[in-house]
Amino acid sequence: MTVQRRRVLVAVVIAAILVALSFALGRFGAYLVRAVAIAGIGALSLNLLIGYCGQISFAQGALLGVGAYAAGNLGNIGSGALLALVGAGIATAAVSVLIGLPALRLRGLYFAIATLAAQAILEYLFKMAEPLTGGVSGLVIRMPTLLGFPITSDQSYAALSVAVLLAVWLGITRLMRTNLGRAFLVVRESEIVAKGMGIDVARTKAWAFAISGFIAGLAGGLIGFTNRLASPEAFTLDLSADYIAMIIVGGLGSWAGPIIGAAFVVLLPEAVQRIGEALNIADILSALREMAFGLLIILFLIFEPRGLAALLPRLRPRPRGAAAAVPGD
Repeated sequence: MTVQRRRVLVAVVIAAILVALSFALGRFGAYLVRAVAIAGIGALSLNLLIGYCGQISFAQGALLGVGAYAAGNLGNIGSGALLALVGAGIATAAVSVLIGLPALRLRGLYFAIATLAAQAILEYLFKMAEPLTGGVSGLVIRMPTLLGFPITSDQSYAALSVAVLLAVWLGITRLMRTNLGRAFLVVRESEIVAKGMGIDVARTKAWAFAISGFIAGLAGGLIGFTNRLASPEAFTLDLSADYIAMIIVGGLGSWAGPIIGAAFVVLLPEAVQRIGEALNIADILSALREMAFGLLIILFLIFEPRGLAALLPRLRPRPRGAAAAVPGD
């Protein structure tokens, strides 16, 4: 069995286990599964843009908001969940390409600042475009339907989120084996080299923003459907920072890193909360959450810049006698 097929098989098995856990652990377990799955989709989106194509963006939170509002409006006029999610992906892809236009002239820090400006502009539009967004009160979203049946249970939302996560992960792994995926990697390393190889850098960047935006739209649509509400305060710069933390902690440019990082960032606060409640210091630990995130990112950048995904090979059992092997034998 090839490495690629082994990865796909492992991914399918893990997805099946997650769905089974969502049913076995009740509503709270289903909530955790869907929260990790949705965060994983958003992290895969950002990893495609930053980790594979090298385009730093701080507008991920706003793009998720575009997806949530688009899916909510489509769902409210009677579109099914799948159609609404696809529509949200297309709308977010269009907005993402617009955000990426400065990347044709700006690079590095200058482009990152441009995405900060885009984040601020979209946050403002979420509040002012009241007919589409509900203004500062937010957009109340109707219960979505799937194949004509309403999605009512937390377990159903979890299963849908895991299915979308699996489809996105499989799509990205296939994409990175194509010429376009390889072009992303070359552009990430050097735009000059990419031009010398005959790669259309502007077109490659546009595709990166479009595909990343489409996936972000799927994640945002799922956030809107599961919360049944899309409000401006849910899609701020803080959310963008959380997703950047996910891909850094998990491992930039790796296959499993974004999902591992998403699970870490989503589950860590829950674990801290439970520990705090057990020790009667929940208020103190909650106040230290942001500082803990910042400290973790610094530690990962210093001691393991490749993220948690780089630790997985070290956990595999080594063949007997491998430790005694001498380099060069």
